[in-house]
Amino acid sequence: MNRESCDRLEGVVLESIVFADKAETALRCYLITHQHFAGVSDMDEYQAPRAEQQRTADERHRNYMDLVSHSRNHRESRI
Repeated sequence: MNRESCDRLEGVVLESIVFADKAETALRCYLITHQHFAGVSDMDEYQAPRAEQQRTADERHRNYMDLVSHSRNHRESRI
């Protein structure tokens, strides 16, 4: 692969790290602000940041694994 593809993969990984961190922060903020008075009706509200946190964590994992696989292919092609 050319250098542009490598740079693109690295950029995607970094971007997914940022999005995952933002989603984790939003979930933490929700939990902190609702820890003493969360009721049954808050469970639906909780599901949105929780789902986003899970989705972005999964995306970060996939992107990182793609980058690792790509890097491994580079090393193997040099041998």
